[in-house]
This record gives sequence, C-alpha cells and structure tokens, in this order.
Amino acid sequence: MSLWLCVRFPRLPLDCLSKEESRPVVVLERQRVVAANDEALATGVSCGQSASTVRALIADDTLILLERDRTQEQRTLQRLLHWAYSITPTLEAWQDNALQLEVGSCLRLYGSIEPLIAQLQRAMAHRGFVTRFALAPNRIAAGLLSLQENVSLQENAPAIDVSLSLAARLGPLPLSLIPCDNGGDFQRVVTSLERAGIHSIDDLLALPSAAIGRRCGKPFQQWLARAIASSDDVSQDYHPPATFYDALWFGFEIRHTAELKPAMVQLLEGFCQFLRNTQLSTGVITWQLLRMRGDPESFTVTSSEAHTNSSIWLELSCLHLERLTIGNDIEGLALDVNQLTSDQVRPSDLFNQSHTAEPLHSLLDRLRGRLGLQAVRQLGLREAHLPEHSQYLSQDSSDSVIEYRHSGQRPFWLFAEPQPVHQEQERLFWNGPLDVIYGPERIEDNWWQQPVSRDYYIARSTNGQPLWLFQDRRNRRWYVQGVLP
Repeated sequence: MSLWLCVRFPRLPLDCLSKEESRPVVVLERQRVVAANDEALATGVSCGQSASTVRALIADDTLILLERDRTQEQRTLQRLLHWAYSITPTLEAWQDNALQLEVGSCLRLYGSIEPLIAQLQRAMAHRGFVTRFALAPNRIAAGLLSLQENVSLQENAPAIDVSLSLAARLGPLPLSLIPCDNGGDFQRVVTSLERAGIHSIDDLLALPSAAIGRRCGKPFQQWLARAIASSDDVSQDYHPPATFYDALWFGFEIRHTAELKPAMVQLLEGFCQFLRNTQLSTGVITWQLLRMRGDPESFTVTSSEAHTNSSIWLELSCLHLERLTIGNDIEGLALDVNQLTSDQVRPSDLFNQSHTAEPLHSLLDRLRGRLGLQAVRQLGLREAHLPEHSQYLSQDSSDSVIEYRHSGQRPFWLFAEPQPVHQEQERLFWNGPLDVIYGPERIEDNWWQQPVSRDYYIARSTNGQPLWLFQDRRNRRWYVQGVLP
C-alpha cells in the first residue's frame, strides 16, 4: 500500500527570497500581498492586501517590500527535491509550493513515520523554511490535507493520523481548498456547489455518485474518486540532475570560522548521502557564506581524487577555514557542487593491508589546503620523444596529468640539464669510471627545427648506481641525463 507524505511550503515566495526576521518583510505580486514574515503579520498585514495598505500599516523605514520571483521559487523547489532524494527515490514536485514523497516503502528504515517527519521538520527549519506535513494513501488527499492552515504535528492530528478513514479526515475540509488547476473548470464547479449549500467535502460525499457526475461533470467526478482512493499509482522514480545545492541558516551573524563547522558536517553528510544514492562522485566543492542581503562569499575545495567521503571533505574544508577571514553579515552556509561524475568502482585486494597507510593524494590535498594550491606541485608528463621535453612541474591534481608508462630502462626523474661525461680514450668518467651495461637505444626528434640524434645507454658507477646516459651523434660527446632506481 502506498503512503504519501506531502511537504508543503506555504511561505515559499518569501522563504526563497529572504530569511530576515528582525524587520517586516512582505512579498508582492501585482501589488497584492502573497507572503509575509511574522514581523509583518504582527502589524496586521495579511495575504491579498494591497501595497498601499501595507505601507499604511508599517513605517517605510523598517518595511522591506519584495517582488515575487516565480522562477526562483521553482529553482528552490527543485533544490529541495534533490535533497529529499536522500529519503526516498519516489518523489515529485507538487503544484507550485509542495513536494510529494512516497514513504511507505522506506518506513522500515525509520521505524515509523514520526521519526521521519521529525527529521524533515528539523532539516527544513535549519534551512529557513516554514512547512506543513500531511499523510495520505494518495497524493491528492495528502495535498488537500496539507492546505489546512492549522496543520499540526501533534499526535492524532488529522493531517498525519492514518488510523482514521480517509473520508473522515477529508470530510471537514472546505471545498475552497480544492485547487483550481486540476484540469476542467473546477473553480466554476466549486462556486456552484457553495451556492447550493455544499461547503465541505463531507457535504459533497453525501451526494449520490450519479448526482455528482451530472452536477459537476466527469473530470471533477474522476478527481474526487482519486482523492478518496485507498491507493495511488507509484510514479516513476525521480532522476536528479548531476548537480547539488543545499543551504543552512543560523539565525544569527557568524563571527568565527569555528561556528561554521557543525553546519559543514550536516551539509556534507547530506551531500555524500546524495552521491551514494546517485552513484556519483566529485573532486571539487564550493562553499558559499550567505548574507540576508548582498552577494555571498565563496571558496572552493579540491581533492586530487573524486570520492564520496564526507570526513575527507570536512578535513580539507577546515584547512581552508584556518586561512579564511569571515566577512560581515554572514548568517548562512551553502554547499554548491556542479562537477559531478559517475563514481568509479576501485578494485582492492581483500588481504591487502595498505589501506592502513595514508594515500599519497590525501597528503597532497592536505598540503594544498594548508599551504595553498600554488605551493604544491607534482611531476607532470606529456607525450614527447625527447626526455627533457616529456616532464614538467604541474599544479594540476586532476587526471589531465598523463599517466606515466613505466619502463625499467628509463629513469622517472631527470636532471634539470644533462651532465657532461669525461671521456679518456675508450673509458667514460662521471664521479668515477662508468661501465656501460645496456644499449644503445636511439632517439631522434625535432628534425623540422634543430635535429637531435642520440644513442642512449645504461651504465653503472663504481658504487653500483645505474645511470642513464647518451652520446650526441652530432658532436660525439657524452652526457648523463638521469639516475635509475
């Protein structure tokens, strides 16, 4: 049996534009109030009032008037949808200010519905959203129940008490709550029913089915049948895009970087859970320090290897915090990630104990986090025939550095400049006599500009150290270019 949880955001036009609570904030659309915060409501402002009425109720020096941004509302709803994907894969946006989550299939994980709703309520409060919750076996009923202004999370509240019959829970709802965008002329139908003295769903269900069809039309009759149905078709699972955004608001101004760490922990746990659910990983994340008004401050944290480990991301982020100076008016923290890739399964040896040692890329990441990206460089390789052209120092920690194709006949590290070798008759000397033990290997290149032709050899010094040397075929001189392991 399906069980749908509707999470409605009645103040979404306001919550997606402002988190201000110390001053009255009002959102207008066509010069009419569509949302207001508690400070504004306390002065007598209510939805539907005109802008002139609001200005008469609130002094201009404290009032903040905002124009409704429906694009921002939908963008915010989509971000909330991505976050809720960590709870259930079956979910969808509902109408213009709600989410519908199918939670019947995941109750075993949470034990019961109460812990799940409590978790959702805490998470949305930390993100600065006012919410209403409602449970029902179908989405239409859950959406209707969530429209009640007195929705409560107390035990046995009709919005979440599934022990009552669905008809009993829907019955007291006024017909005015029926959305008018369900297809068909529902507004005209509701108006006609109210004129006939039918004001609640109880009154409507008391009518014979045939009478409802004749009076209201077939589309409305079908909608009503779906609203009181004991089950609902589970829609296709949601497929989130390869991006992530989540934000938390503190409710006070942050003055020290240490105050950011608890929020980082919470955001990273949700983010890494999202990565595991979607089988994605990343090597770059961006933190945004949010202001109530004004542009955020951002800093980026990189990792040499894409992964889904929240503790590693937290350690690297904290290293950046040590060098960060908090600006003024910072009251929120956001995690924004746009570079997500498919997670690659890395093979490992069942009996390999090397996992107890710190990987090299983790050390590099911590050094970069503490010293800065410019302070740490690594050996990069490029495709080139001449050895001195094939290596360079790189600050790039990504896969753009060509993988080294190891050969036992060539050194991994070369001298900055080839060192001259002294020759006496048939004997070579470089810090002592050398014995040639392998070669030659001929390398020729740069024929279009300044031709180079060399014969490479491996020689052993008096202390047994193998060296990589060559003879320039043009001037017949010898040089040592590298040391072999």
